[in-house]
Amino acid sequence: MPPLTRPRRTILAKLLAIMLVPATLFLFGSYTYFYFEARAGLEDEMGRRLVGIARSVSSQVDARLVMGFTPGDERGGLYQDLAHRLRRLAEANEAERIYLVRPDHTIMLDTDPAGRIGQKMYRLAGDRQELRRVADGKTAASTMFEAQDGRLFKAGYAPLLVEEQVVGLVGVDAGVKFFDRLGDTRRNLILIGLIGLASLAVVGVLFTRRLVRPIRNLTSSARRIGEGDLESAIERMSNDEVGFLAETMNQMRLSIVERDRYLQMLQRGIAHEVRNPLGGMELYCDILHDELAGRPDLRAHVTKIRREVQGLDEVVNDFLDFTRETTPEARAVNVPEFLSELLLVYCGKCEAQKIEIAKTLAADVEQAVFDPDLLRRALHNLLLNAIQAMPDGGRLTIDVRHENGQLVFQLEDTGMGVPENIRDAVFTPFVTSKDRGTGLGLPFARKIIESHGGSITLESQTGQGTKIRFTLPQPGVGREP
Repeated sequence: MPPLTRPRRTILAKLLAIMLVPATLFLFGSYTYFYFEARAGLEDEMGRRLVGIARSVSSQVDARLVMGFTPGDERGGLYQDLAHRLRRLAEANEAERIYLVRPDHTIMLDTDPAGRIGQKMYRLAGDRQELRRVADGKTAASTMFEAQDGRLFKAGYAPLLVEEQVVGLVGVDAGVKFFDRLGDTRRNLILIGLIGLASLAVVGVLFTRRLVRPIRNLTSSARRIGEGDLESAIERMSNDEVGFLAETMNQMRLSIVERDRYLQMLQRGIAHEVRNPLGGMELYCDILHDELAGRPDLRAHVTKIRREVQGLDEVVNDFLDFTRETTPEARAVNVPEFLSELLLVYCGKCEAQKIEIAKTLAADVEQAVFDPDLLRRALHNLLLNAIQAMPDGGRLTIDVRHENGQLVFQLEDTGMGVPENIRDAVFTPFVTSKDRGTGLGLPFARKIIESHGGSITLESQTGQGTKIRFTLPQPGVGREP
């Protein structure tokens, strides 16, 4: 069974993304829309107000008198009086500057003391389109512009008329103070939006945890069932669909328990019913063998019958071993000693078949934790398969080492290899390439290894040999960084 992998995208992350991404886009879109709409509306309103001031000045000022001012008249009483009146009008309407200019953009009168009669206002060149409207006798408001001190300004223009003829224009400049208030509003909107998103995230986390907790409980229960723990009940933590799923899984667990008990009873019954006749057949074989003392030709047939009966008995025993519950009793084991005792059994057989055994034991492998009885049975099956795959001799390599917090066994032979047509099913019960055999050796070995929490893999090439690698987790052994 392949190990479970932790999901890269959790329900919490997905739900937060579903909640926060649309909310963020909506808030950002709404903020952008209302901000620019408010800015455009305030700018248009300010433009109309400045145009109204300019039109009022145009109607109140004697254009002929202003046109008569010449350089140096700035110090005259008439100019000063008129400039003072316009300054008061500007202050009353929160304007910065009022000025009257000729069509060639030279100043005729200016509330700014720095403005001189005949001085050209080059800034007006940027408002060509608005000034063409003024030249046609219409009013206009400029776009916002930046003064030398960095402040933003806006201007309103009205034509200065003499007998319905445009002889100049009146300009009114005012600082765009609403931008400060708009900036404060923008910051407040951003702050409110962030608080709203944070609140939404908190609600999402709390809701998701409430949702994920029973799901994680189900995941843990499903993992326990997959590992063979069918006794632990599945707790129902909610009354919604997840709770219904927990109850359904619990019923499934009980059904599996009931089925396993039935199968175990059936297996034991079948084995018992088969083994009884086998015992009787073997007994009668012995009796018949004794009675045929003078008939060696018939005795040979009896010997063959006994061998087949014993083979069938081995099949029954292997089947019972495979179906029996496997629960390791792990303890500390001296690995070099364990391996030496195990290989001692095969020394004679390997020598007779001209098989060389090469054992490699890493220096840090002194003790390991596993069930020696169960692992011995698993290794017996693996070693026997390797030896049987080299009838004409070869090399059997056994390598044992610690790797990433696990004890790793690797067995490699130079035998015939596993046929390609059954290579992917070698761990399936009753699949074998041998003329005799149950096909339970490798499945039983895998069952023992997986009962320890380990895993086993097989690589093979026809005519070149087979390599089997299995791992056993070791408590207290640190993993590589």
